[in-house]
Amino acid sequence: MRKRSFAVFTLAFFLAATAVGGCGKKPADQEAAAAKVAVEVARVTRGNIAQPARVTGTVQAGTTVNVTAATPGKLKSVLVHVGDRVSRGQIIAELEDDDAAARLAQAQAGLDQARTAPAQAEAGIKQAEARLKQAEVQAQLDEANLQRTQALFDSGAASQQQLDAARTAAAASKENLEILRGALEAARASLASSQAQIATAEAAVRQAQVALDNCYIKAPVDGVVAARLLEPGETAQGAVVTLVTTGDLQVEINVTEEDINYLQVGKKVSVEVPAAGNKALEGSVASSSPAADKSTRLYSVKVAIPDAPAEVKPGMAATVVFQTREVQNALLVPKNAVVNRSGQSIVYTVVDGKAMGQVVTTGIDDGRNIEILKGLNEGTTIIVKGQDFVNESQPVQIVNGGPQA
Repeated sequence: MRKRSFAVFTLAFFLAATAVGGCGKKPADQEAAAAKVAVEVARVTRGNIAQPARVTGTVQAGTTVNVTAATPGKLKSVLVHVGDRVSRGQIIAELEDDDAAARLAQAQAGLDQARTAPAQAEAGIKQAEARLKQAEVQAQLDEANLQRTQALFDSGAASQQQLDAARTAAAASKENLEILRGALEAARASLASSQAQIATAEAAVRQAQVALDNCYIKAPVDGVVAARLLEPGETAQGAVVTLVTTGDLQVEINVTEEDINYLQVGKKVSVEVPAAGNKALEGSVASSSPAADKSTRLYSVKVAIPDAPAEVKPGMAATVVFQTREVQNALLVPKNAVVNRSGQSIVYTVVDGKAMGQVVTTGIDDGRNIEILKGLNEGTTIIVKGQDFVNESQPVQIVNGGPQA
């Protein structure tokens, strides 16, 4: 219908141009004016674009969540009963935590002890450096004494015994230097080792803290307790409590492995319910299956629609629309500006008042705009309305006040 309307407008434009121009123009000029096609234009722009995906599912009332312990253990207490309302993060059950608490205390003690070692090692380094410096001074003195005694011996002023004693002292000083240098290196290695021990002790504390935290089973969502599946004294190896979320409608969909990573919990999506007016409703991913169904190889995703109107009922079909691949700073044109000519994607540009077809390579589209990978430059004037009625090198008349070529 829109193409037909534009064609009528174009024809009217031809007739008007012919009628007005017939009084003062030559036949050739009249023919040229009549050959112009009325078009609207725009410029190639840059922007971000994301490709939407559409998956159909079914509206459901609330979500059932089985709450499990992160690690197996004996139940110490279950703090909720059927019908109780709980908030996300609320402790609803506890495991026996004596062993975990003891391991944390032990790990913390180990960390406290490890933190004292670097100070001791640094003190050892300073002491070793001082001893080495003193030994270096002594070695220089002993070497100087040896040289002086050697000179006296050569002149007959010192005995062989004095020369031997000087040599022994100088050799002992050198040997002591090597020993003290080794001691300094050992002290430095001790400091590095003590720092590594701190890192190990900190990791042990973190691990012990996680183990203790896992003894407290928390509600992952707001909801109502639908069932108490285990009692104190039993071993928590499966679900402890079943919760049902209330108030929010949800849409359950099944998606492929190509799409599941675009649907992280909390991601905003759009929901369309045809039976309720098909308006776009705001939704968010409430849960996402970590594994595919073995038979269908699809992943289950539940989308919450908290502000759904009363017309939306459980059991209705709904379509979830979400963004998948996204490209930043892409070259963009309106999707309808791309036409097919002999199997090629063409965008008509305007050069010197004429339509010039440009073969393009396209990328993703969002239903309104399409990415141009090759064939156009930013700022190029293109035809965005009337492109279906032009041919190569055909004169055009820009009628929307857009950019002139």
